[in-house]
Amino acid sequence: MEVWEKVFVKDAEFLQSTHGKVGCVICHGGDSQEEDKELAHTGLVIDPSEGNYTTCTTCHQDIAETHDMSLHAALGGFKSALEARGGDLSEGSALAAAFENHCNECHTSCGQCHVSRPDEVEGGLVSGHKFRETPSTQYNCVACHGSRIGAEYLGENEGIPADVHWTQGMMLCTDCHSQELHGSGQPVATRYQNPDVVKCEDCHQDVWTNTANNPQHEQHLSDLSCQVCHSVGYKNCYGCHVSVDPEGLPCRTSEPSVMQFEIGYNPLRSSERPYEYVVLRHVPTCAGTCDYYGESLFPDFNSGPTWKYATPHNIQLHTPQNESCDACHSNTALFLTEEDIRPDEKEANKGVVVNEFPETVGK
Repeated sequence: MEVWEKVFVKDAEFLQSTHGKVGCVICHGGDSQEEDKELAHTGLVIDPSEGNYTTCTTCHQDIAETHDMSLHAALGGFKSALEARGGDLSEGSALAAAFENHCNECHTSCGQCHVSRPDEVEGGLVSGHKFRETPSTQYNCVACHGSRIGAEYLGENEGIPADVHWTQGMMLCTDCHSQELHGSGQPVATRYQNPDVVKCEDCHQDVWTNTANNPQHEQHLSDLSCQVCHSVGYKNCYGCHVSVDPEGLPCRTSEPSVMQFEIGYNPLRSSERPYEYVVLRHVPTCAGTCDYYGESLFPDFNSGPTWKYATPHNIQLHTPQNESCDACHSNTALFLTEEDIRPDEKEANKGVVVNEFPETVGK
């Protein structure tokens, strides 16, 4: 074969690897006995880990089974958010059509993390046909999670420094997010429900056990999320509208994102997250997001806030709000107030808006 004809397996080391020794047809189908190229590729499966194909399960059953219910595969986060606002996702519904055209683009198979870039960003092999045990931060993680998380973490938002875990430690996404990526084996509605989700205290136990030299930690560990003191400005996305363009291709139109920092009441308060105050981010949705597909597809739009629990990836040791007690207590601009809420979203966000501010220290 000419070099260009075997580009997908151009690395000789791949042929000696475990996956290389398995043989092409075991995963991709086709007929290895045929000499004619077209006949040999009959029934070819481009991504054996996608859809109804369960090739990965043959050798990686434990991981594949939990992945099937993970947020990356099942998109439980999208579904729960739409249904919480009264959306009907039953087969044949208008919202189900919108979900298929737009939300399903984010579905990710095993191969789209460990071999190629995700389909959402037009695919493409990352390292030839090499299987990467650890997905690439650049070509896999940030390829999909780049506009907010990636830009925050790598310091790509103008005037906002990169996350200290990147600048000081060059930590990759998988250094924190490992077990949770494949899911727990149980369906979850949000990433915060995953029992394997990473927490700051997983690495920073000393913060909880040694507060003697840090009165702010001693005072606030139980009522403020870490990001309230250690995050800075982050991107907020407002109205997003989905439709189909004249060529029949799904498309989106959205308003420009806005850099903000907003502290509000915790909408996910629980024993795992007991904080009264947390950082909130506006999600890219509005009552008319799916109007192209039908009227009033979210009859209970106000049942949940559009300013939601957030964990921005731009952590700093020192921030403007933790310079002193009054840097936060006296600074009402840091808090989500009625003036920050759009008129048509006031009802949805009444539970997270701050109306009474922490007293100025000394008063």
